[in-house]
Amino acid sequence: MEKFGKFIVKFRRIILIVAVLLLIPAGICYINTKVNYDLLYYLPDEIDTMKGQDIMMDEFGAGAFSMVVLENMDYEHVAELKSKIEDVEHVEKVIWYDSFLDTDIPAQLLPDSLYDAFNTEDSTLMMVIFNDSSSGEGTMKAIGDIKKIAGKECFVSGISAIVADTRDLAESETPIYVVLASVISCIVMGLLMDSFLIPVLFLLSIGMAIVYNLGSNVVVGEISYVTKALAAVLQLGVTMDYSIFLWHSYEECREIYDTKEEAMAKAIAATITSVVGSSITTIAGFIALCFMSFTLGMDLGIVMAKGVVLGVICCVTVLPSLLLVFDKAIEKTKHKVIIPDLGRIADWIVRHYGVFLIVFLVVLGPAIYGYTHTDVYYDLAGTLPKSLSSITANDKLNEDFEMGATHMIIADS
Repeated sequence: MEKFGKFIVKFRRIILIVAVLLLIPAGICYINTKVNYDLLYYLPDEIDTMKGQDIMMDEFGAGAFSMVVLENMDYEHVAELKSKIEDVEHVEKVIWYDSFLDTDIPAQLLPDSLYDAFNTEDSTLMMVIFNDSSSGEGTMKAIGDIKKIAGKECFVSGISAIVADTRDLAESETPIYVVLASVISCIVMGLLMDSFLIPVLFLLSIGMAIVYNLGSNVVVGEISYVTKALAAVLQLGVTMDYSIFLWHSYEECREIYDTKEEAMAKAIAATITSVVGSSITTIAGFIALCFMSFTLGMDLGIVMAKGVVLGVICCVTVLPSLLLVFDKAIEKTKHKVIIPDLGRIADWIVRHYGVFLIVFLVVLGPAIYGYTHTDVYYDLAGTLPKSLSSITANDKLNEDFEMGATHMIIADS
């Protein structure tokens, strides 16, 4: 391992140049990696939901539908809007009361059951059926087009509308979360470590590993939007410890060896020995996700396991190179460490290990009780902001037509 460390130290500038150049193809591959927004795609084929989805697509040419609530529109405008929605790409059929009777017939003459199914005092309801799956790209595009055509008095409800809003929310807010995580990490580590520049170098190294990981997903073919939203922040959190370990190991070696190059070579060797074992357990945890029947676990597991491997590689190649190249800048930005020496606390814990063992056993009981008695919710829509148009539409559908959920039932003819 020491020979490897000496190699990294000797060719540190070349390593940085290569690392920067690799960002170009990685970025291009990231942009061209397809993102899958269809969560049904990851469900096992043998479950009833997927069987129903396949029958709908094969025999009826329809895989998704939305209930659309229209407010404060006269029937003439609703009929005009229905005609426009029917022309939207990927819309298979639009069902409204004029699908059964001509609009020249007054609505009040309709049977009460039919009239009440489509109308309230100031709202009317139509069903839009799509020729793609509930989370397919075609359905997502069609919902966006319908919203543009219909305006503010049109509320598109249903799981497809929720997925469309979730996608837009994830794409717009994920970069903000990554930036926030990076900034907060920089501030915290800048204060708690002995140099303000060190956290920046940590994030540069990890950032390169994240770009490599996201770019290499092009080999997989596509990733889910859930994986895309989580991967960067997860990789940042999981691999940050490796960078901190390398830095502390380097500082300890600086006190023993005469040159910074020799100290870094020893630190790299020590880091590889310690970090590889730690990373293998992390990788194993992510690989375990690959055995889920819900193959979204495999999607996330492969990407994150790959991310940990790339994080370790960058930790022992790119980061040491950055630390050596910017050594003078690091020295200039050094400051007094805020965290006091915790050696006494550590000694006290070692001497009183029995107390902590008893505390652990005492706390274990309530912890197990809390874990087994915590309610689990499955309504992801309930966690979304109430301001989203799909959530507003679902609320409207529930309030005006008392429809809390809608389903298609396929029966043997």
